[in-house]
This record gives sequence, C-alpha cells and structure tokens, in this order.
Amino acid sequence: MRLFYFFIAVICVAAILLWPPGSLFVQKIRLDGQFDDWKGRVFYQVDFKDKDLNDRKLKSLSWGTNENERILYFMVELLEPVEEGSSYVCRIAFDINDNGRYDSGIDKFAKVFYKPVYNAGAVLVELHSSGGKLLSTYEGNWGEGSLSGGSRFEFSIPMAHLHVYPAQYIRFYLSSAVIQDDHIPSEGDIQWKPFPVVVRNRIMIATLSLFWLLGSILLYRHRIWLFYYIWSAVGFTFLFILVFRGSFLEYRIEYLTGLALHHLLNYFDIATQVFDKAPGTILVFIKIDDSWTTIDIDIESSGILEIGVFLGLILFYPAYGFFKRIIYSLAGVIALLSFNMVRLMIVVAIIYSGGRSFNFLAHTLFGRIIFFFFIVLLYWYLMTRPTLVKVKEDVENA
Repeated sequence: MRLFYFFIAVICVAAILLWPPGSLFVQKIRLDGQFDDWKGRVFYQVDFKDKDLNDRKLKSLSWGTNENERILYFMVELLEPVEEGSSYVCRIAFDINDNGRYDSGIDKFAKVFYKPVYNAGAVLVELHSSGGKLLSTYEGNWGEGSLSGGSRFEFSIPMAHLHVYPAQYIRFYLSSAVIQDDHIPSEGDIQWKPFPVVVRNRIMIATLSLFWLLGSILLYRHRIWLFYYIWSAVGFTFLFILVFRGSFLEYRIEYLTGLALHHLLNYFDIATQVFDKAPGTILVFIKIDDSWTTIDIDIESSGILEIGVFLGLILFYPAYGFFKRIIYSLAGVIALLSFNMVRLMIVVAIIYSGGRSFNFLAHTLFGRIIFFFFIVLLYWYLMTRPTLVKVKEDVENA
C-alpha cells in the first residue's frame, strides 16, 4: 500500500512539473518584424464594399497581449505598400477611463511612424497625453522591408505608461494622420479588457500537492470523515485551478465556449467575430452604440472555477461509491458548461440591447445571479437531495 501511495505522489508531482503551459499552444507575440505570431489572433479588418479605396490606406488592426506581460501589442496592415524611403504616419487613441471621450486628462494617444527600407521597416512610436505632451518614445525594426512587402508593422506600449491595469476596460481606435475617413474600426471604437495576469510557481504547486495528498491519506486511513472531506475537497479545488490555469485544457474550453457562443449569437442576428489563437475572445458589434466591444471568456467566465469546486465536492464525498462519483462528475460538468453558456448569452444580450455602459452590471450582477441559481439547483439534485433521502432511509431502518 505504501508503494502505491509513493507512485501516486510521483505521478502527481511529474504531472505538475511537466504539464504544458498555455504559452506552448498560443505563440507569444514578439516585436521582430515577423508576423506569423499574429495569425489567428484578434483583429478588425475594414469592410471595403461600396467604399472608395482611393480614400483608404488602413486595411486591418490586430491587438493582443502575452501571458505575464503588462504590455499591449498592436499590428497594422496597410492596403498598399509604402514606397521605400517614404514614411506612413498613423495615430492610435486611447480612452483610458472608458467614458466614451478621448480628451480627458488621463487619456493618451500615440503617433506611429513607419518607414520601410530594403530589408527592414523602422517603426517609431511617440506616446502623448491627451493635451499633446510627449510622454515616451519606442522604436525598432518592427516592420516589413520593401523587399518583403512594405505594408505591415507592429509595435507595443507598456501598460504602466498608459496608466492601465490588466483587468481594466479601455477603448481605442486607429486612424490615418492625413486621411480623415481612414479609420479602424470604420465607425466608433473598440472596447477591450487587456488580459488576466497569470503567475505560477510549479515547484510550490508540487510541494503543496504532496502536502495535500499526505493529509488526505492520513485522514482517510484514520476514518476522520468530516475533516477528510473538507481537507480533500478544498485542497483539490485550489490545486485544480493552479494546475489548469493557463493550460491547454483551459485554452480549449475557452475557445470552444467562444466558438459555440459565436454561432448561437449569429443565430439571433448579433454580429460577432471569433479568433482561433485568441482563446475565448469574441468581438461583438453593439448596435445601440454603433461600435464594437470584446467579450473575454477567461477562467472566471469559462466555468473552470465552478468545475474545480464541483469536482472537489463530488469526488471526495464519502457517502458516494466510486461509480456514482464518476457519473455525477460527468453529469455535473456537462450541466455547468451548459449553464455557463446560458449565462454568457444573457450577458451579451444585456450589453447588446443596453449598450456598453451595461458591461459591469451584465457581468457582475445579472450573470452571476443567474449562474448562482443554476448551481444551487445542480447541488440540490446531485448532493443535497440524495443525501437527505439516504439519511431518511437510515433513520427509518434504524
């Protein structure tokens, strides 16, 4: 038996240390003048139907972040190449406090200068306050040279220089410095919450896992059921979240949830875009605001947290046998994912009909209340009700 526990511990530690992080499956953005790392990420491309291309230069804008980096990355693609030795200038404006105005004291804008030469493209970024004061500059060979196209360039701006924190909503738009109607998006702006911070120490997680496993084994062997259940369920939930945060499983659940939500919303004539290398990010057109916003399906809104809590409570519940735990676990996970889809549909519907000013209320109030109601029902039918029935039978048979 001791040998069995030893092998279980070895397998747990190896799985934690060798478990692939999300960065292995989602390529990091790098400022190197190469653009393969932008494929499949969030972008907006101008629809040029019935538009005069002579008055347009901008074709598309991509944006994104890397895990554990407080940096905003952007990539611009032009309709036509810039001639060698010539310069193209554009302007990206930031509404930092998300109030729909770009002239507040905290707001910023950046002038971006792109100049392709033979085998490289020089990019210069000047960050200004809303009043025009120069705050910072960044430069590098971050664009295509005339030899390789001369129409794409990338750049980044640190969040600290914008005075933005990771979970904060901001708005932005890109425009040409010389052509008045050359604008991305074509109308309005884009609302975006950059990214959740992910920091993990695998050695610490492995140590905590061994400590949790040892405690569970001791409590189980001594049949101290109440403390065994609390220790095992709570510990499993924390370790589940630590291990799967930023993993391939989380990214796939977020992406598949976003894809399903995309098709469901299109069925109700709500225009959306989804991207294969931007897990859980959906670009939704808000008709009442005549503009776009991003809906981020992260670990909180993907159902991963709730699944971890549910599995901890079911898998270590002493009153259930092994097969019942497995069946209830599968049924509960399917139910949680379905409930989460309903929640997201309601959140998007509220924002779509009420505007982006309802973003906070839709997520933090209505979405959570609805999901909480569904979870209470799930626990009632899978845990509370069967337990009460079993207690009643034991009392009657006593």
